[in-house]
Amino acid sequence: MANADAAFGFRPINRDGSPYSGATVRCVIATTSTAACFIGDPVKLHANGSVSGYQAVAQAATTDPVYGVVTAFEANPDALGDQYRKTVTQRFCQVVRANQGQFFEVQSDDDTTALAETGVGLNATYLIGTGSTFYGTSGAELDSNTAAATSSLDLQIHGLVDRADNLLAGTGSTNKNVIVTFNDSQSKNFRTGV
Repeated sequence: MANADAAFGFRPINRDGSPYSGATVRCVIATTSTAACFIGDPVKLHANGSVSGYQAVAQAATTDPVYGVVTAFEANPDALGDQYRKTVTQRFCQVVRANQGQFFEVQSDDDTTALAETGVGLNATYLIGTGSTFYGTSGAELDSNTAAATSSLDLQIHGLVDRADNLLAGTGSTNKNVIVTFNDSQSKNFRTGV
């Protein structure tokens, strides 16, 4: 049976080998940010700096340095059913910072060139897909075609998720879940801000 093609963005799984404890920081996505944002989306520091005293962030694109990943949105009293941040609306969110040592799980895409087991240790880029406005989940995935030794790529691949529902080899082994870190984190020490 093939792996399900069900992107969920980036999910924090552990910090330097210890279980992820759920630690996040409160951030805000300003009305001036034009992209919709979903749970699991990577975000970068926004040029506004801060809004209402909180760090402003915006959805990160491929090659952008990453501040962290959205893990939740605070309730919007004007639209309680919204599980994501609509375009040009202010929304508070919880973000796990992409510090060095913070590992994430992400699905690789379904390209005909499936990510091979030998891809562990290589770098790759990610794709920002279309998020689910119903579930609020991100459409971000690892771009399996880009796996290479190139140091300027967005992600480092640390392993494949060893789980019964994650087919690693053979027919239908695209859409593997992969363990990664961000190579260019805005949360690391001595990095220039926006």
